[in-house]
Amino acid sequence: MKRINTYLLFLGVVIAFVSGCRSYEPKPIDWECEARVGVTNEITITSLEDASVIALIGNRNLNALRLKAANSSKVAKETGWWEDPEIDFDIMRIVNPGDHPFLGGGSIAFTIPLSGALKLDEKAAQIYAKADFADIAASETEVSANAQKLAIRIDSLRKRVKMLSNWSKDERVQNARANIEKLHEAGEVTSSELARVRRAMHALRHDIMENEKEIAAAEIDLLRLCGLRPETKIKINLDDTKDISMPNRKSDPFDLVKHPKVLAALIRFNGTEHALHAEIRRQYPDLKLGPAYANEEGLDRFGLVAGISIPLWNRNRKGIAEAESRRDEVRLSAIDTWYSLVCDVAEARANLIRLLEHPPFPASEHEQTEKLANAGELTPLEYFDIREEIIKFELAHADWKRDVALANAELANLEKIHESR
Repeated sequence: MKRINTYLLFLGVVIAFVSGCRSYEPKPIDWECEARVGVTNEITITSLEDASVIALIGNRNLNALRLKAANSSKVAKETGWWEDPEIDFDIMRIVNPGDHPFLGGGSIAFTIPLSGALKLDEKAAQIYAKADFADIAASETEVSANAQKLAIRIDSLRKRVKMLSNWSKDERVQNARANIEKLHEAGEVTSSELARVRRAMHALRHDIMENEKEIAAAEIDLLRLCGLRPETKIKINLDDTKDISMPNRKSDPFDLVKHPKVLAALIRFNGTEHALHAEIRRQYPDLKLGPAYANEEGLDRFGLVAGISIPLWNRNRKGIAEAESRRDEVRLSAIDTWYSLVCDVAEARANLIRLLEHPPFPASEHEQTEKLANAGELTPLEYFDIREEIIKFELAHADWKRDVALANAELANLEKIHESR
């Protein structure tokens, strides 16, 4: 009876351990709930900051990184626990039994982490979680810049279409075209001149169609970036009258070590250092220690069991090699990230300087052209040609302002360092 009670005690210990284990809980996808995410009728963008805020809130890639970082924090919190104890018991029967035909016993072994690898694993997991949060900051700068550039493109394209439409619908331009048709019928305008006017109007309509196609594509890209549904309307009107200052021609490349992308790579590199240290420590054995019980010939015996591995030939060679390779790869990646930023900043800075050094645009001759037309000093064909030249000049000026805004947004993204956050 005493022996049975002892085994029941061991069984109770096992059940107590098992009952504390976590059970599985499914988490199916609720498609109706997911379909309501990102649904809104309209968004309003009056500044580049508005575009950034909307994208930073709803961007699905950023939200995935935020979830990953939160999960990494959970993993770090649960890293570093000692190994669960091992319960071992056996029972044997003597072939030619005497008064006590059964022999039995059991033991519980606890792993004592003498190597310190678990502590280093915990530190590495904490650093990797920090790196995941740093990845969010790095991605935020890119998402913000992309949202701003898409907003600039949409606003510029819409204004371009408006300029073209206003020109094609201008009453005086339409009258000039009608008069050119009549003058051709009267033989005062050649067929080649009339054909040139018609080609110009056809090119105008084609330009409007192409711009509208680009607007639709840019709007879908912006809505996708912001995590919004395709049917969402975009109301946008940016102030493009602000002057953009000339940047310095050179910058300190070591400032870019503080860029979020480089910081994220450096933090992850630090994590690989601790991971490698943990694998090196793991080649040294941990101690397994615990109490033991045995019953032999009706006599109860209690004692101590201890075990330790001997690092003769394994020595965790594979784990160390893998961790060292990972460390070297991440180190090179951090250096390459910094070097790529140095090159990209130099290119973006040179591009913005080149655009800002563009010779000043001459004043528009629209009013002077109208005065000459009112005074009867311009024929319909001359008036049409001058107005066509003026609209081309105005479109070129608008494209230049767009390119300057895009280049400035790109440079601001590349030069963004940690202190500015």
